[in-house]
Formats: sequence, C-alpha cells, structure tokens
Amino acid sequence: MKISGFGQSTPLSLLTYQQISNHFATDVHRLFLAIAWYTGERPNAILSMDVSHAYSDIAKRQPRDSVLFPASNRKDKQSREVFSHRALKLMLSAYQPPEKGFLFPSLYKADRHLSRQAMDKAFRRALKKAGLENQGFSLYSARRGFITRLAEQGYDIKVIQKLTGHRSLSSLVRDIEVSDSQLKSAIDNF
Repeated sequence: MKISGFGQSTPLSLLTYQQISNHFATDVHRLFLAIAWYTGERPNAILSMDVSHAYSDIAKRQPRDSVLFPASNRKDKQSREVFSHRALKLMLSAYQPPEKGFLFPSLYKADRHLSRQAMDKAFRRALKKAGLENQGFSLYSARRGFITRLAEQGYDIKVIQKLTGHRSLSSLVRDIEVSDSQLKSAIDNF
C-alpha cells in the first residue's frame, strides 16, 4: 500500500472505482478514470490522448472499437490498442469531446492537455468526498485494479501482459495484488 507517497498504490475494486467516479465534479474527470479503469493505461498516456484516439467520428460522438495509445504517449514507447468496453463506449458517446486536439485539454493553455497535477487534485477531492482518503489510492490505482481484476478472473499472465503492454513479466507481476482471502483460499483448497 502507498503510504505518504511511498510504495505501490492500492488497486481499485469495482466498488471503490464507482465510489470515486460518483464523487467527481465533472464528466472530464469521470471519463479519465473510466479510461484508466477499462483500459489499464498509465495516467500520463491517457491525459495526452488526442480526441481521434477515442473517437472514429468526433462530431457524432462515435467511439472507436478500440482505444489507441500511440508510442509517443507511452512510457515504454510502444503503441497499444485496447478494445473498448461497452460501458466505456457509452461514456464516450455521452461525453462532449473537443472538436480536435487533446481529449482532455487544459483549461488554461490551448496547446496543452490537462496536467497530471490537476487530475490528481480532482482525484484527491473525490477520494475525500467518498471517504477513501489515506487508503493508498493514486491515479495509478485504476491500472493496478485492471491488472488485479484480470488475474483474479483467471486470465493467463501472457494475456494480461499483452493487454497492459508490460515488457517483462516480472514488472507485471509486481502490479498484481494478492489479498489475504486469496491466500487463505489457496491453503484451504490445497
């Protein structure tokens, strides 16, 4: 768990995802969290998305069948495409995207995207309103939750690696959270 900014972030569960999302003040913040939740992408890659990476027809609010994260936006410099979940497609259809440019444009600088710091402040406000502050959640929690959910559902580690874009299995395995109940169940069913 992340304590005072150190350690790994606590992964989101479906319940904590919904609680945080419900306490965001704007659709911009809700959509950011939904993209993180349904794609498992890193926060900076999401914030720097172009509107065309999520929409096939922007004017009609028609989401793409897959969300694109180009190499230039990603930490590992590898392009990644993730099939769009039906719930994410509904959110994208309801969202009023900009006509062009960044999907999450800065409110202050026309040529910039929403900053990680601005998104983090909104996230922290939503955590506090939801009563979830000081539990180790961060903007990275949705990615860890995505990875952990896939592992809990029994997907092969190579499938998870392909979906998340991790280069090595060792770095992927660090992001999978194992609960005490899983450990107890493993022993009980041995």
